[in-house]
Amino acid sequence: MEGTGKPLTVAVLVKQVPDMNAVKVDRARRTPVLSGQRVVSSYDEYAIEEALRLKERNGGDVVAVTVGPAGAKDVLTRALAMGADRAIHVEVDDPNAFDSLTVATLLADQLRPLAADLILAGQASDDYESGQVGAQVAELLGLPLVSSVVAVEMTGEGLRLRRDMEDGYQVVRAPLPCLLLTSTGLNEPRFPSLKGIMAAKKKPIVRVSGEPEPAVRATWSSPTVPARGGSGVLLQDVPAADAAKQLVGWLQEQKVL
Repeated sequence: MEGTGKPLTVAVLVKQVPDMNAVKVDRARRTPVLSGQRVVSSYDEYAIEEALRLKERNGGDVVAVTVGPAGAKDVLTRALAMGADRAIHVEVDDPNAFDSLTVATLLADQLRPLAADLILAGQASDDYESGQVGAQVAELLGLPLVSSVVAVEMTGEGLRLRRDMEDGYQVVRAPLPCLLLTSTGLNEPRFPSLKGIMAAKKKPIVRVSGEPEPAVRATWSSPTVPARGGSGVLLQDVPAADAAKQLVGWLQEQKVL
């Protein structure tokens, strides 16, 4: 798709989460054991990549924004290494200790002065998957919101978007500025190049000390692993024809057939 010629300021919301590929399960306690390794939430990588593609087609700059502890700087550095121009780090010890509206408010306070043409965020985070922060940021900023976005096209009137729905796809149009929640299939996120990694060291990261209000309007219980269970009938030393008849009879009893 060709660009519109109008440089864009695109803000991308990113979150640092435990590496879901390294999660183990404590079967005795039925709880997940998270790895100490932290990465960019997977849906956010699609948002970063799409922001970079829009910049490459239209010009402008990409600003990565996160709320998190000091170590969350790593996800901003990765976004910068991929090609983002600058970053904002709202530093709080543990963003998951607050409800999603508190986190959204911290983000909105930093996004408002940017007056970005477009804000991109992942559909949900890999850890809590509440899917609330992006929508709450849009509400706080008074912006239109489009979720489950799997294709973005710029037009003279704004954006033409494709959404992934349960029964297919939906095509919608949205004006700028707006906020999009990106989903799987939107693109293939790039890996930072060596040149990008070196360049990231010189790009600015503005650190802001977060001082959220101690409000808790919604809470989440700790995740647990479902107990293993199940029942069934095991047929042994039964001829295949007889086993098939018994199976059909059982299915009929259960009103499956």
